Amino acid sequence: MNFQKRIAGSGLLATFLLSTTAMADVGARDVWESWRGYLGGFGYDISASEKTDGNTLSINDLTLGMSIPDEDGTVTVEMGSLQFVENGDGTVAIVMPNQMPMRILADVEGETVDAVVTISHTGFSTIVSGTPEEMTYTYNASELGVALTSLVADGEPMPEGMVVNAIMSGVMGRSKMAVGETITTQQKMSVDTLTYVVQAEDPEGGGTVDIKGSMSGLEMDADAVVPTGDYGEDPAAMFAAGFDIAGSYALKGSDLAFMLTEDGAQTNATITTGASNMAIKMNDMAMAYSGTLADIQLNAMGPDIPLPIDVAMGEFGYGFEVPLKADEQPQDFAANLTLADLAVSEMIWGMVDPGQVLPHDPATMIIDIVGKATVFTDIMTLDENSDEVPGELNAMSLKDLQLHIAGASLTGMGDFTFDNSDMESFDGLPRPEGALDLNIKGVNGLMDKLVQMGLLPEDQVMGARMMLSMFSVPGAGEDELTSRIEVNEQGHVLANGQRLK
Repeated sequence: MNFQKRIAGSGLLATFLLSTTAMADVGARDVWESWRGYLGGFGYDISASEKTDGNTLSINDLTLGMSIPDEDGTVTVEMGSLQFVENGDGTVAIVMPNQMPMRILADVEGETVDAVVTISHTGFSTIVSGTPEEMTYTYNASELGVALTSLVADGEPMPEGMVVNAIMSGVMGRSKMAVGETITTQQKMSVDTLTYVVQAEDPEGGGTVDIKGSMSGLEMDADAVVPTGDYGEDPAAMFAAGFDIAGSYALKGSDLAFMLTEDGAQTNATITTGASNMAIKMNDMAMAYSGTLADIQLNAMGPDIPLPIDVAMGEFGYGFEVPLKADEQPQDFAANLTLADLAVSEMIWGMVDPGQVLPHDPATMIIDIVGKATVFTDIMTLDENSDEVPGELNAMSLKDLQLHIAGASLTGMGDFTFDNSDMESFDGLPRPEGALDLNIKGVNGLMDKLVQMGLLPEDQVMGARMMLSMFSVPGAGEDELTSRIEVNEQGHVLANGQRLK
């Protein structure tokens, strides 16, 4: 956790390199000292030579170093030079060279890495305003680039001709930062386009890889509170000290093309998406993560793929929220998954349904669950080797259940509460009480078609129909069944009023 936290700090340094208010009042040294406090809060040792000439503070030979005790290693980042220029109106401009090489040296458990990453820019501007206690970075650039220009791993140089780079165009952003016992940041950023390339060749002639991709219309928003200090031995203390992050991003579209050549054979794949978004939240109270991808198209073909893959999906969505802090009162949790309008090509359908017996409509699966649970012990301090039960389930609701495939469908919803004082009625599980309502359409017709195709034997279908008759009753329409599964306060299980347990 400590290593990851420090690496996160070095990643956020890019915000400062890229990152005015009329009532601003900061000087060049204020900004530099804020940087030192920020990076020191993430555990970096900082060395540099300083020179002041008029309104300009020049920082040369900037080097960041940190040790990784758990991994018996060190990491050093040589940043080169940059300048802090006072504008005369209480604001400071950060000036960096058009080409700024960053050398990264790592030695972890005897494995060494020596890499140079070059940051380049066109039309770059970063203005710092505010006060020494709270600074705002306003930045923009026509183009920003990051490229891996050299790499030596365990004495072996990167393959000749290897290319790894990313370029952002139309960059605009604003970042507010305060450094004290915690590092507090508020960031907003937009990027018109992001393109990236990874190209490499096996030095022994075994093959090549070529990856190219792009994203458009990126919008990012993130707030964070990170306590300063070393929490490597006690990550839970970092949460108790105020660790809190919340962020989101959205984009209008993306595409990725992948080509792998191996032993003279070529594998190709492309993925495109429409509008997408992601959100994350984490603090000592709860953790939540969610996202959606729309209009997904996947195509792939190669020697190890028996036939070309052509898959489309209208939406892929996911999310969860779980409580982390102990409380005597029940707390909310949730989970959901959406696979909407999943369609495959007729070539793939032809393998399983050459006679076109089944409807080839897109398939959909949706599951949406919410509930309440009581947490006995803070999850962040929970001993992973402990047999202690960290909490209990109090209630759960199936808000939405949908499954549509090959002309058949299953939908449902239900609500249950759980009696944790009764662990006997259901063999060590808390006794539920509530009901689940289901609606099933087209299932008999689907089973008939599967028998016709020879995919299901008739005797198995007979058994399935007998089982359905035990749990369901005819619905309002043709080939429609409904089922209401209830558990009462005595622990009895009923299907459509008929007791099963």
